[in-house]
Amino acid sequence: MRSCGLEMARMRGIWLILTLSAGPGVLAVDIFVPADVPTISGAISIAVDGDQIIVSPGTWNEAIDLAGKEIVIRSLDGPDVTIISGTLDNPVVRINSGETELTGLEGFTIRGGGGILLNGVRKGGGIYINDASPRITNCIIEENQATVGAGIAIDGGNPSTLVLEQVVVRMNTALDSGGGIALTGSSTGISMTECTLEQNHANIVAGGLYCEASSIELQSCLILDNTSDLLGGGIWLYSQSEAVFQDCEISGNTTVVTGGGLIVSDFSRVTLDHCLVRNNVGGTSGGGMLIDSGDSGVTQVLRFCVFHGNSANSSGANLGVSVNQADIYLERCTFGPPAASSPLNITINNSNPEVVVFDSCIVVGGSIQAIQAQPGSTVASYSCIEGLANSGVNPIACIDEDPLFIDLAAGNLGLGAGSGCIDTGNPVLPADADGSPADMGALGPDGVGYFRRGDADASSTANLADAVQILAMLFIPGSDVVGCEDAADCNDDGTLNITDAVLLLDYLFVTGTPLPEPVGACGGDPTADSLDCSSACP
Repeated sequence: MRSCGLEMARMRGIWLILTLSAGPGVLAVDIFVPADVPTISGAISIAVDGDQIIVSPGTWNEAIDLAGKEIVIRSLDGPDVTIISGTLDNPVVRINSGETELTGLEGFTIRGGGGILLNGVRKGGGIYINDASPRITNCIIEENQATVGAGIAIDGGNPSTLVLEQVVVRMNTALDSGGGIALTGSSTGISMTECTLEQNHANIVAGGLYCEASSIELQSCLILDNTSDLLGGGIWLYSQSEAVFQDCEISGNTTVVTGGGLIVSDFSRVTLDHCLVRNNVGGTSGGGMLIDSGDSGVTQVLRFCVFHGNSANSSGANLGVSVNQADIYLERCTFGPPAASSPLNITINNSNPEVVVFDSCIVVGGSIQAIQAQPGSTVASYSCIEGLANSGVNPIACIDEDPLFIDLAAGNLGLGAGSGCIDTGNPVLPADADGSPADMGALGPDGVGYFRRGDADASSTANLADAVQILAMLFIPGSDVVGCEDAADCNDDGTLNITDAVLLLDYLFVTGTPLPEPVGACGGDPTADSLDCSSACP
């Protein structure tokens, strides 16, 4: 007598075969690997548009090609236990047949690839994408190598924006450029949200991200501890590229010659909004950021950014501006002291008139000069600049005094009580969250009182870990308390309880209903209450 389980398995197999052979327009099915098909490649070969391939845990030693199909390939139990391992003669994953946003890859570790050989150059060790716009989510791209774009290489113009969400690109090595990611010739570009590029290396330029003639948007991303042997430890925006960084951290990146954290060159444009740039090493100059755009008609914009602890052994430890044409606007940014070995905080070598504008900013040098600007090149309004008289800056309503940071040694560059920078920023700028006039600098009088709603663990983004931490704090004795109670107060009712965790989970996984402000960008609490906040933001 046949068992019920065997009969059910047989019927399920018959249903799968009939469905897959019926042609386009049939009901989409789930194909399980290895239960239905023994390999991921085999599942792709029989899948049709709309199908979902679900992969069990394990190491899958194969290279896969998504073959232009509008399918989703996802792991059953996530990237830590589901690994696609390739070889050095191919990318591990190839997506270059016009795939659209309906094509998805979710929940895998991609490792061991060597890229596709194109005109003598290997590209995309982990993933190679050309003329396609898939959605890649919750993946780890690690330990791949290639000449260009060791982790991910993206070529050509996409029909729509390629999306990366919660992707970690780490420990990849490029023989030339883009240890983590290389993006070339894509005008529609890519969107990255809650992604991390860390510990990638390039033998020549751009250890973390290389962007050439392309556009990219990064939201709540981390660019950490990447290295290059020549230029651009973290990021290089090159050849008319455009990039927007929102709520990102660029830290601990290192290069030998110049541009530790970020280089913007050759008519490229960047916007940094609420970003933290710290502890990068830039060789001779531009430890935190180097601007060499070459075009006065392209404006580089920095708003609510914090630079500190970056280093360069010649000039521009936090920021360096080259002799080439430029147009740079900095609004409410804070430049703390660079690393102790650096001779200059900000260096502006451009001699064109008023190419750099500081509006409501703070720049201090500690034991070194805060700004060294070519005469006439730089204007500062409603800003606090240490050593202003000898800086070369043309001041309008500026001050030269100690901003009284809350705890400089601990990296807290918020404004302490009695600071002359409180409520003295440009009066035409928007008021702060509490209704008071704009301050000078990025962090405001409480500094540590700025937060992101739901980001209880101060990781720069609200996610499942925050809900877990809130619940642990409420119900498990001895658990860590949150550093910012206001961030954990997800419904902004002035108390911490289980409702906050439930509301955060609903926002993340059910309805997507936004939490009360401030969400995404750092900000103060719009509601007066007794909750405390001792976590710095950004």
